[in-house]
Amino acid sequence: MHHTSHNHDQCNLCGHEDSHSLKDEILCHVPFACIALSISFILLATFHFIGMGIVSEEAEHSGYHILFHSFHYLHIVVAVAGSVIAFFRRSQRFLLGSLLTVIIPTVSCVASDILLPTLSGRLLGADMEMHVCFFDPYDALNLVAFMLIGYICGMTLLHNKDSLRIFSLTFHFFHILISSMASTFYMVAHGFEGWYESMGILYLFLFLAVIIPCTVSDVVMPLLCARAVK
Repeated sequence: MHHTSHNHDQCNLCGHEDSHSLKDEILCHVPFACIALSISFILLATFHFIGMGIVSEEAEHSGYHILFHSFHYLHIVVAVAGSVIAFFRRSQRFLLGSLLTVIIPTVSCVASDILLPTLSGRLLGADMEMHVCFFDPYDALNLVAFMLIGYICGMTLLHNKDSLRIFSLTFHFFHILISSMASTFYMVAHGFEGWYESMGILYLFLFLAVIIPCTVSDVVMPLLCARAVK
């Protein structure tokens, strides 16, 4: 019996066929975003409860700031790696692809972890301060190092199909979880003192702040760019 073979490329991240739409991509991310944000809120509430009456407010903010930077840097690693995989599976334009797969996810990480949480906090009446890591020389150096690590990781996975298959199963969840942690810790470290009083609407704002940039960084922009320059 003759079996017709289909050569549709699958999304390296979720297994959908290459023809799936932006709507499909967003729906693919939605359950992961809900779970990841829930975990980040649970951890934030736990840290806040444990720290009550034990550490000073200044020490607490300093701790949240360190946690934000840690998750923000890790976010850039996984975002760049995913973008590299999505782009170079469909295009061999090395120089242009290398630039796009580093710049686009980094901008998306800044939007998801910093810009949109700041906007969300201000809309909820908090006196949020803006902290963009690229404006600090030491932070910028760290960011470049993590961008390079993400790029190397993505290129390595492209040439190791077994590792890529395992990586693909968990990529969406860990990418969004790390982004969620970075966003929530950023907000409490930079002026959103009463976050627990607005938890519901904050959850909604952060859901949008995470789901849109992560979807753009994971698949949408890399695929559009790869098709445009192929």
